[in-house]
Amino acid sequence: MNYIKSLLSTQIKFPFWWLFKSPQREWGIKTVWNDLIGIGYTLFRWVFPQKKLQPISICVGVYNRSDMLLNHLVPSIQKCADNHLIELSIFDCSSTDRNNLEIEIRKVYQGKLQFRSEPISFSRAKAFNRAIDQSLANLIFICDADFSLPSNLVQKVNNYVCEGKVWFPIVYYLYKNKPPVYSPKNGEWMLWGGKGIVGIHREDFVLSGRLDESYITWGAEDEAFWHNCHKKNRVVIRTREKELVHHWHPSLNPKYKLLEELSDKGLL
Repeated sequence: MNYIKSLLSTQIKFPFWWLFKSPQREWGIKTVWNDLIGIGYTLFRWVFPQKKLQPISICVGVYNRSDMLLNHLVPSIQKCADNHLIELSIFDCSSTDRNNLEIEIRKVYQGKLQFRSEPISFSRAKAFNRAIDQSLANLIFICDADFSLPSNLVQKVNNYVCEGKVWFPIVYYLYKNKPPVYSPKNGEWMLWGGKGIVGIHREDFVLSGRLDESYITWGAEDEAFWHNCHKKNRVVIRTREKELVHHWHPSLNPKYKLLEELSDKGLL
């Protein structure tokens, strides 16, 4: 059976996995209905995009990812349309790779900035919860520092995020030493995972339990939050975003270490 599966393309396997084996199905068949509503709402917004745009807060928790933040995330925000509606909220767990991260950010970022740094041990849940707490907008976009963002992010968040609807965009993972441009040769879609990037209404974030700070290692809190959104009957929207690019960096994740090794051997 595994051999047969290996012969099938992702385009064939993914719909069946999504329908029968995706993680939210353990909460019941009703999650299929919510997902179908999400697909329908996505199609509606493609035809009728939101016209009156509301401010958004891009919320980032960071520790020693300063170069990624300054070289990728912040420049991409600068290039966003309607960036006067963007607030960047950063909670820093006292990074040691820059002497004064806030000053460095303000050198290259002219927009609205909420910044706070505290000497606490880093966990993604802890840092992101604090970044969200200090932000001001009702429309929240949770994002790691190692991403470039779509130029139409403000429009996208306004299209897909409102009370009761949560946007988990499917991001593009860039392979090592590849240019930051979408191409099947440059990376891959994080179809089965990649749930840590989230657009959500502030009230829904609170009602869905926030990010669980009992997770103290990297990851896992995003999957737990995904489950909570389904348990609370949120309509989950997933779309592939070619400009939402995760930039390569060394990782302890076995999958990404394997991709790094394949890239070093010239096999990607």
